[in-house]
Amino acid sequence: MKRQEQIAQRYQANLEQLPDYRAYIFNQWNGAVKGLCFGAHGHIGREGCGAVAVHNVMKFIGETQNFCDVLRDFEELRMPWLGARFGTKPHALGRYFRRHNIPFRKYNSPNDFKAALLTHRIGIVCTWNKKFKGMHFYCVCFSPEDGKYETANLKGGSGFMEITPDEISNLRFITGYVV
Repeated sequence: MKRQEQIAQRYQANLEQLPDYRAYIFNQWNGAVKGLCFGAHGHIGREGCGAVAVHNVMKFIGETQNFCDVLRDFEELRMPWLGARFGTKPHALGRYFRRHNIPFRKYNSPNDFKAALLTHRIGIVCTWNKKFKGMHFYCVCFSPEDGKYETANLKGGSGFMEITPDEISNLRFITGYVV
């Protein structure tokens, strides 16, 4: 079967399981999204943090898309790493933002990322994760109402959690994107 047909089959299976999901995702390991297919060999509950982070950023900036569409875009853009066995390629998120005409900048230094976050107020962080022996992506945004930074899907939970820019540096930073 051709790659595009496989992507279409996984997309259809995801739509059957969850026809329209546009809310923030705070915990990829529980709830409606955890069993969705991601890439040829993955599921959101285990390997889907990159797609979750992008979905949350897009919602935050007012460009909400059905989460199943985000997953399809990731596959079409060849963003899953080895069929999603290792989640999302850490330096591939720009492909998604370019497809959707979203201005972004990528940073490989945690200090440069933190400085950019002060201006842009929304971003995605990719860090090495000891607990899962791999990487983890999560969304970081500035809440003007609360005057603080918050994160979604860093440790699970049911809402945004407070995070300081200094904590980002302490989480074994790989790369970051600001939009």
